[in-house]
Amino acid sequence: MICDATILSMDAGVGNLRQGSMLVEGERIAAIAPDLNRDIDLAGLEVIDARGMIALPGFVDAHRHIWQSPLTMAAADADLNSYFAQVPGKLAPVYSPEDLRIANRIGALQALNAGITTIFDWCHVLHTPEHADAAIAGLRDSGIRAVFGYGFPNTEPAWSMDSERPVPEDIRRVRRDLLASDESLVTMAMAARGPEQSTLEVTRHDIAVARDLNLLISMHAGNGAFGLPYRSIERMHDAKLMGPDLQYVHGNSLTDESIRRIADSGGHLVCTPTIEMQMQFGYPAATRALAAGVRPGLGVDVVTSTESSLFPQMAGTFQAARLQALEQGTPNIDSRDVLRFATLDGAASLRLERKTGSLTPGKQADIVLLRPTALTAINDPIGFAALGAS
Repeated sequence: MICDATILSMDAGVGNLRQGSMLVEGERIAAIAPDLNRDIDLAGLEVIDARGMIALPGFVDAHRHIWQSPLTMAAADADLNSYFAQVPGKLAPVYSPEDLRIANRIGALQALNAGITTIFDWCHVLHTPEHADAAIAGLRDSGIRAVFGYGFPNTEPAWSMDSERPVPEDIRRVRRDLLASDESLVTMAMAARGPEQSTLEVTRHDIAVARDLNLLISMHAGNGAFGLPYRSIERMHDAKLMGPDLQYVHGNSLTDESIRRIADSGGHLVCTPTIEMQMQFGYPAATRALAAGVRPGLGVDVVTSTESSLFPQMAGTFQAARLQALEQGTPNIDSRDVLRFATLDGAASLRLERKTGSLTPGKQADIVLLRPTALTAINDPIGFAALGAS
C-alpha cells in the first residue's frame, strides 16, 4: 500500500488526487482512492508512507541506444557527423558480446535510477548472434521493462549508409527462441534502418520480415539536414509501407504533410529533444505532431551527449515549444502535455499502453515516487513533476 501521496495518474477516469492511496497486489495496481488506507486493514501489508511525495507512472523512454551507456559524455560537443565518426564509426565495431551485456545492464540500471521503468533499446551493434543474446541478458539482469529493438551490425558503413543488406536472418531465431512472448518483461521489436539508412527495397524487405514476426517497427526519420534529402515518409507512403505498427524517431525535418501521413496511418512519433537541438536537427517536432493528431513519446537517445533521465527531455520539449511558438506561431504546449509524452504517450508508441503508462487499476505496478527536498514547495504537482524535478 502506498499511502497519502499526491497521485498523478495520467488516467482520465482515475484523475489526479491531491492526497490518495494505492493498493498493489502482486504485479498489478488493485485500487486507487482518496481514503483507501482508511478503508482497508493494513495489517500484514507492506506500507509506504508517501506523505509529501508525488506518485506517478514510471517514465517510458521510447528511444535509447543503450549499448552506449559506458560512453557517458564521450561526444558531449559532437554534431551528427562527428558523432557518427566517433561512436558508430570507431567504438561500435570493437564491442564484444560481453561488452554489450554489461553495457545494457548498466544502461538499464541508469534508467531505473532515473525513474524510467520502461525503455526501448534500439540496438544497432549486433555484430553476431552472441551479441543479441548478450544484449537481452543484460536487460533481463536489470529487471527493467524493456522492448529490445533488434537492429543490425555496426561494423562498417555498408550496414547503415544507403545499405543494400537486409536485416540479419538471426532476427527469426531471437523471436522464436528468446523473445517469443509479448507478455514478458522484455519483449521484442525491430530497429529498422528505413529509407534514411537503407534502400527502399531493403526497407520493404525488412518491414515484411517484422510484420511476419508480428513486431513493432521503429526507424529514424527526419534527422535534420541528414534526413531531408531522403523524403522517407513520402517514399514509404507511395510504396504503401506505412501503418500503425511503425514508430518514427525524431521527425525534425519532416514536412507537415509527412507528419499528417503518420497520423493518418496510425503511426507514432518519438522526440529526443536535447540531442536533436544539440546536434542541430532543428526544433523538436512535438508541437507539429500534436497539431496533426500524433501524440509523441520522448526518448533520451544517446548518453554520449545528454544525461540518462527524461527530466531534461520534458523540460527541453516544453522550452523549445514555447520559443517555437514565439518565432513561428506554432501552438503552445503545457506541462501536462510533456508529462504525458514521458508516460502514457511513450507507452502507446511501444504498444504497451494496456500494461503501463498510467496509474490504472489492473495495469502493471510501474510506479515512481518523487520526493521533494525540504526546501521545495509543491505548488503545482504536474509542473513540478514535468519541469521541476530531477
